[in-house]
Amino acid sequence: MPPPGIRARVRRLRARFVFQREMRLRLLSAAVLIPAVLLALWIGEIAFAGVVLLTGLLVLEEWMRMIGARAERTVVYAAFAGLSVLTIAAVTQSVWVSLIVLAVCCLAVGLVALVGSRASPKWCMAGVLYAGAAVVALIELRKGADGFGAVVFVFLIAWTTDTAAFFVGRKVGGPRLWRSVSPSKTWSGAIGGLLAGAACGALVLALLDAPLSVAGFVAAAFVALSSVGGDLLESAAKRRFAIKDAGTLIPGHGGVMDRVDGLIAAGVVTMVIGSLAAGETPAAGLLTLMGRL
Repeated sequence: MPPPGIRARVRRLRARFVFQREMRLRLLSAAVLIPAVLLALWIGEIAFAGVVLLTGLLVLEEWMRMIGARAERTVVYAAFAGLSVLTIAAVTQSVWVSLIVLAVCCLAVGLVALVGSRASPKWCMAGVLYAGAAVVALIELRKGADGFGAVVFVFLIAWTTDTAAFFVGRKVGGPRLWRSVSPSKTWSGAIGGLLAGAACGALVLALLDAPLSVAGFVAAAFVALSSVGGDLLESAAKRRFAIKDAGTLIPGHGGVMDRVDGLIAAGVVTMVIGSLAAGETPAAGLLTLMGRL
């Protein structure tokens, strides 16, 4: 058996190789996906809604596979149909109507699962709620003249938080954030991601004519915190069903759900903040709340 010093060095070299390989895959995936999403976002609300629907369907498919309901075709098709109807409602109706449609879709899918399959109705409903919340939030945020900036605000916070947490966590290490749910996540990574996401969000708000302020930094920090929470929520769901990745579609990230978990939570929180503020759209409400000049 090799001496302990040699074994330790081999472990460090292996960890470094895995880190570098994962980073290459992440960068390659980002180079392909991010420009495509931003292009659809720039083209307009309908194009972006199409990308959101496609993403929601992929997330829902991975959720059904995760809970063991992928073979229950009736339930899966009902969930897909519900998400498609919800997308139309989100594009054409107010956020409150969309939320009612989302509730009806959840109940309908739960009923289909209860009557005609062996799938768990509550977990099928949870999947529709999870994917549907993302669809409603992102489509609502894109509405209006301020929509492009509001979605960029959410995207950049989520991406910056995730990337900074990855780098800081790997380089600094330290105590685990929630070992039983996600053994690889550390407190150092979460704090680093939170600070980086908050700073990025505050900068984006400034570029959108909202003055740099403590309120802007706090709001961005809250959205960044929700992104970290969304990541943990998805990790808890995967741990519940004893899987490592939701899928294998995106190299370096696993499945689509693994990539958008933080984005979903950040989008929902931002939509709620903007909807509760005064404004014709959630995006306008967000910037008004931040003291747009």
